[in-house]
Amino acid sequence: MNNNKLSTRELVELSLFAALIELSVQFFRIHVGPQFIHFGNALVVVAALLYGTRKGVLVAAVGLGIFDLLNGFAQVVWITVLESIVVIFIIHLVYEKLLKKNDKVENIVGVAIVAALTKIVLNLFKYTLIGMFGNLALNEAMSLALTKITGSIGTSIATVIAVPLLYPVFKKVRATISK
Repeated sequence: MNNNKLSTRELVELSLFAALIELSVQFFRIHVGPQFIHFGNALVVVAALLYGTRKGVLVAAVGLGIFDLLNGFAQVVWITVLESIVVIFIIHLVYEKLLKKNDKVENIVGVAIVAALTKIVLNLFKYTLIGMFGNLALNEAMSLALTKITGSIGTSIATVIAVPLLYPVFKKVRATISK
């Protein structure tokens, strides 16, 4: 079988994981100002660890993209997908290349921290650019960006806590259903 094709079983499994990402953001979120804390990013990290880079990007793009489309964020869905691609690419470099897919607990915690920090930096960059496009000076745009990332910081903390807890569970479930 061609390595680039998905079997029906893989397609169903990836679709279910994408749905889990969407549902986790939809129903398990805590509003913090205009943003919210959620577990979608933690599940994106878990997807990248379980399925690898390409399939992880697919799962993240579908799960987070559908959330954005269904919740009035259609104008920024491309940014959400782009951020997911960058986060998963960084996970790829750290987990697959640097750590050689060694999934001992401290490596999974490290990957979660790297993913969380990457997401914070991406959001700071995004909101700074948005402020600058709105005719703010760089320092004003950066100040605005700092006020807009409270939800991102909370979600990043949730990611660091949740990934080491969720990854072994999903790894075991995946191994069990693959038999």
